[in-house]
Amino acid sequence: KNYYDSIFAPLSGSPEYNLHADDIDFQIEADYIGFMCPGMPQTASAIADKIGRIMNYGDGVYGGIFVAALYSEAYFESDIMLILEKALKSIPSESDYFKIIKDVIKLHQQYPADWKTSWKELEDKWGDVDICGDGAGTAFNIDAKLNGAYIVMGLLYGEGDPVKTLEITTRCGQDSDCNPSNALAVLGVI
Repeated sequence: KNYYDSIFAPLSGSPEYNLHADDIDFQIEADYIGFMCPGMPQTASAIADKIGRIMNYGDGVYGGIFVAALYSEAYFESDIMLILEKALKSIPSESDYFKIIKDVIKLHQQYPADWKTSWKELEDKWGDVDICGDGAGTAFNIDAKLNGAYIVMGLLYGEGDPVKTLEITTRCGQDSDCNPSNALAVLGVI
């Protein structure tokens, strides 16, 4: 619609012109950027930053940058925590996206064998945080940062086991087809 209204990037992704600016759209489409930039997270981030603004803004863009960086890092690293920490360097530390991923890491350290307790605390803190009028407060939240956190939760608690990663990421809920797909694709790259 924005294209036909002559609203082009980066304005097309901004909240002024897009009710879904902070949502999962770019995050679930950024895989290919990481795939075509093996071991080159800075290149992946630069490409993702330009493309992501077509459809998203803020945390919506950061979600795609983070996912692209996860794939890029996974080509030459097998330690999931190290991949996560390196991919986090691709997004601003003051962003909510960065903060929620750090929360997942802290919760994993606090409850290393109990993903459900971590999930509950994360959901209580972040479950209703969303600029999308169609997401927060409904049964299905398409907020990029919350769904990105569930990708990370599956990767951490899945401990490299594809079946366990799939189960945890799916059971976290929200966008429970895209999140497990991202988590398992990272494992696939590893």
